[in-house]
Amino acid sequence: MCVRHLIWALVGATISANSVLALESSLTVRSPLSATDLWNKIGDFCGMSTWDPAVERCDLSADGKQRTIHLFGGIGRVVAALEDWDDSNRSFGWKGISSPAPVSNYHARVSVVADGNTSVLKLTASYEAKGASDVEARRVIDDAFYRSLCLSGPMLCSDDQGLLIPAEAVEFDGLSLLTSRRVTLRGYLRRPDRPGPWPAVVLLHGCGGFPEALDQNWGARISSWGYVTLAVDSFGPRGLKNTCARPSAAADTALDAYQALKFLVRQEFVDPKRVIVLGFSQGGWLSLSSVERGPIEAAAENKFVAAAAVYPVCSAVKGPMTVPTLILIGESDDWTPADACRKLAQGESELGLSRQNGHDSRIRLIVYPNAYHGFDLPNLRRPITYFGHHQEYNKQATDEASTALQDFLHSMFEENK
Repeated sequence: MCVRHLIWALVGATISANSVLALESSLTVRSPLSATDLWNKIGDFCGMSTWDPAVERCDLSADGKQRTIHLFGGIGRVVAALEDWDDSNRSFGWKGISSPAPVSNYHARVSVVADGNTSVLKLTASYEAKGASDVEARRVIDDAFYRSLCLSGPMLCSDDQGLLIPAEAVEFDGLSLLTSRRVTLRGYLRRPDRPGPWPAVVLLHGCGGFPEALDQNWGARISSWGYVTLAVDSFGPRGLKNTCARPSAAADTALDAYQALKFLVRQEFVDPKRVIVLGFSQGGWLSLSSVERGPIEAAAENKFVAAAAVYPVCSAVKGPMTVPTLILIGESDDWTPADACRKLAQGESELGLSRQNGHDSRIRLIVYPNAYHGFDLPNLRRPITYFGHHQEYNKQATDEASTALQDFLHSMFEENK
């Protein structure tokens, strides 16, 4: 689903000497879908488990009036009770019973309104701060709204709540490594608004999925630098939602980078000799494994000219790299430790033994102080523990990583003209 623009409004209620502070958050998103089509997508009290990768499952009570949302990564459960349902006006409301959020007396409503042939979705909530300041409580709910609808959910929005031109949804042939089964992969394609052909970047998401968010965060950014971007959805076509607890399942996606490359080089607006693969977390491991010396890289008809990885699983990569490679990682990352990437760059195994070819001069490693896993994700301004690991946004590290990546892409593409 695509979104033309996003309006973010935060309203605080007045307070008197005998009243408690009531807070309100509101998110309004315009969609190109008709009101009926949008309502069919979100008009289900327990339906988010079908489209939200962050939701492991949703359990609905026998009477259909209470839902229990189980979140991946041990973040917690969210229990809510349906207060009213108005199918004719495409609206329903609910109250919170329990959740990890620092709020109480939580009441929310979602509604879909027709606007010609398109529609508008509005999500509002009123609540009181509990065990946190009003500012912190409001930020938690605001982030939850944005994350559930825009990053995890059915709407595409920009992380600064501004206008975001939607990417083009494309499909291309895929191949599962473990089963050799053919699959139709999906992706989100962006291209500059000037004549091509242009260099291109394939983007690979992490173990939590979220290819739409990857496209919005990095696809839009890299495209603005003058390059084609293709954010690959490796999970949706395979019926996967999350492989963080079982990374072996991601091995089936190991050929996706080259399948995306095969698709791109056939496009007249892409320079087939200047394509780079860029992955994040588990996708970073896959981007590195795509260009390390081995059977996958050797069998590929088309080749990447370089690779980049942001907080990748370096311990799963043996090396050496066949092309120049950039690795960006946080010093404080406790999920994909920086030391494993240092050993990879220095040509050492995890046991400290020298790898066959010693120091890998093709790898450039940049480690950011005080940066954790997910340091580039604005929705992690409030840190979380996900599958037992700390994740937190770091603006300085993000800005520096963006500059380093832009410089790397420019140098690689210029070198291979």
